[in-house]
Amino acid sequence: MVLYTPYDVDIIMRDLTQPEAMQREVRLANGIVLLGQDVESGFKIERVVCGNSNAYLIPEFQPGMVIKLG
Repeated sequence: MVLYTPYDVDIIMRDLTQPEAMQREVRLANGIVLLGQDVESGFKIERVVCGNSNAYLIPEFQPGMVIKLG
């Protein structure tokens, strides 16, 4: 059940037992912005931000994927 709240859902649903991960934005040349965090093997995508609705369909940029930058 979801109740109305004036606060962002991420704030309400956050797991407070885990330390907050450092997130950063990566802006790609094609205009896609990836929000995620650095991990041992690269960059783990947590959110895709783009005005182009087709960007969410690109398999390489799905949330949870780890990509190598640079």
